[in-house]
Order: sequence, then C-alpha cells, then structure tokens
Amino acid sequence: MSSFYSQKSTEISQCPICLSILNISNIYAISKCGHTFHQKCINQWISNAKNCPSCRTNAIKSDIIKLFIQENTEVVIPKREEILPYTETKHYNYCRRIMKECQCEIFRYKIGYLQYRCLKDFNIQIYSWDRTVKIQITLTDEIMITTYPSTQLEVLRQKTEEISTVTPNGKRLESFYQGIENGQKAFVVKTSWTSFDRSDKDYVRQGANSIQFCFPKFTVRRSLKKGENGKTTIRVYANDPNKSLRIRICPEHQSFSVEHLFGAKIIQCAKFERLCEHFTRID
Repeated sequence: MSSFYSQKSTEISQCPICLSILNISNIYAISKCGHTFHQKCINQWISNAKNCPSCRTNAIKSDIIKLFIQENTEVVIPKREEILPYTETKHYNYCRRIMKECQCEIFRYKIGYLQYRCLKDFNIQIYSWDRTVKIQITLTDEIMITTYPSTQLEVLRQKTEEISTVTPNGKRLESFYQGIENGQKAFVVKTSWTSFDRSDKDYVRQGANSIQFCFPKFTVRRSLKKGENGKTTIRVYANDPNKSLRIRICPEHQSFSVEHLFGAKIIQCAKFERLCEHFTRID
C-alpha cells in the first residue's frame, strides 16, 4: 500500500495550535522541521516559546517560511500515521494511542472521557472528562490532584482523606483528621498563608508567586502570578536521577501536556485539547 495519499482541495490539514483548518493561502512552516501552521498562530507561539509546538525543535522568527501551493494542483501529504509519534488503533467507542518512544498510552472515548497513563517509570494516570469539567491525576503514595476551570486546586491524600485546597483567589485551606465523631470521620480545616510541614515527606512551600506541595516522588506547583490563571506544574521523579516527567495543566482551558525529561533532552509525550498561551511559558 502506498505511503501517501493525494488531495485536490484548498484545505490541507489542521493547525496544531488553534486546531482550525489550514488553507493553502495561509500556510507557514518552520524550515528546520517542516511542521505547518497559520501565520498568526506560529508567530505568536515563537515569540514566547522559541520552539516548534509540534516537536519542540528550537526555532526563531527567521525560521518561519511561507509555503506557496498552486490552487487546483495535486498536493501530496504523508499519511497521518507516518508523521505522528504514536500508533493508533480504533475500536467501537474509543481509540487507543501508544507513544512510539516512551510507550505511554492514551485512551479517548466517544463520550468525552480521556485517560493517559505512564506506568513504566512513573506510575501515574491522568483523567479528563468533559461532563465533570475537571482534570484528575493519580500519583504514587495514593495522592490525587484535581484541577477545575475555576482554577481551584485540590491535593487529596487518599489514605487519610486529608485535603489541601488552593482557592481561585490563592487562599490555601488545609484539612486535618481529628478521629471518629458520631460514627463518622471528623476533620478540621485551617487557613494558611505560609509554608507548612505535615511531615518530612509531605510539606508545603509558599511564596509570593507560587505554592508548592512536596512529596518524595513528585512536586505540585500552583502559580499565583496574575495572568497565569492557576497554571499547575507537576514534576514526577523516577529512580533514575536522569529521568523525570513534567505535566503542565491549564485549569482555565482544561488542557494539559506531558513531557519526558532525560537530562537536558525533552521529549513531547502528549498534548491534549487546545494549546493556549499559558503553555508557551517555560517552567
């Protein structure tokens, strides 16, 4: 079977930044890697990120070129499977992707449910469901992170059911288990604006610009900066000191990206939903 298919249309493909259709009259590419975008989309991205949003190749504005394609001529486009870093199998009500390099898995269901999992080195899972309008991440030590479009963040310790909450206005609430009262677990909730240690393996560091929850295998950093809309960054660490995982979440737009870090090398594992301006800032 041929590796290419032909298309005689003014519509070429999608712009990976805004997810709208690319038309042959407005196609711009990064010369170093060949990925294509709308002019406005890629100019705005490069101004902030200095790399290709599809493959993270370093790039500057002088690397952006306009593609000239004559209308009504045959355009030969590589098959999607050959230009994307994953293999995909489609089933009745969902599709499954396996990343070629890191072997992480992504499941997309027709009902709007999405699951990402990286079990090999990090043992994490990410869940997103349009109906509940939230993103949940399960991490080691039975810790669950939940973000909402309101920018509220919750850190749940499932063993004790104690919760740390960062409200949309940046207030931090800490709940503490008090024992059994009237046959039910009782908790007391305290407001805190400073750093705090629950133990040497569970502590919070708070500054003017961020709140960071620290655990042995991972950290959760929630931005307090104006304009970043509660952006949350999770760094997960493997037994190998040269390996780590970075999860970046934009609660407002319900989008997230996952990157594998091998020393100085960064591999884009997955990105979901619409890429927004909050992802162009490097943590």
